[in-house]
Amino acid sequence: MEDILPKDQASANAPESTSKKNKFKISVLGVFLTIILTIALILLGERILFDLNKAVNPLIESSTQTVQNYRTSYSNKYVSERSPLSQTVIRYEKEKKGEYVLYKMLIHSAFVIPIFLLMIFFYFRFNLRDKFSDLRVVMWGYVIFSFWMILHLLGEIGKYVFEQYKNAAVYIVLLLLVVIFSILAVLLQNRTNKHLS
Repeated sequence: MEDILPKDQASANAPESTSKKNKFKISVLGVFLTIILTIALILLGERILFDLNKAVNPLIESSTQTVQNYRTSYSNKYVSERSPLSQTVIRYEKEKKGEYVLYKMLIHSAFVIPIFLLMIFFYFRFNLRDKFSDLRVVMWGYVIFSFWMILHLLGEIGKYVFEQYKNAAVYIVLLLLVVIFSILAVLLQNRTNKHLS
């Protein structure tokens, strides 16, 4: 098709259309709903982590729904852990605490790491493309949830390392943080540069 507009008008209209295309408006209600979504996802994730540990960890001796059944003589041999979102209490032997925490971290890692990688994939897939611009607000809720879960896992790992390997703990945790966030920053910057060019 032949361009019937004069050259001056065509060049003047081109920058406006591209600037409107790159503009993305976020509604206040969308942000509010995303905050609620993020809170719900975090609560769901915390509950899933506790229930996975309760269901899979072989060192759990008992699980009850109330705290009142806990006796002093029982507490000398066992350690209890309560769900942050319910009255469920799990107990394990005090002398096997290191093994229990290691199992717990492995179980949590099997859930958190795939969720984190999946959310980063979806972020790159949907958030950086113009045709999925309506999903951007929702994706931020899922990205914040995945970062919350990975920070939760890093906190558990750090606590375990500090308790079990006091001398090497600082180096291990710091190296782990350096590696994870360096790779993440490079990937994000690389993807952003590809998107802009």
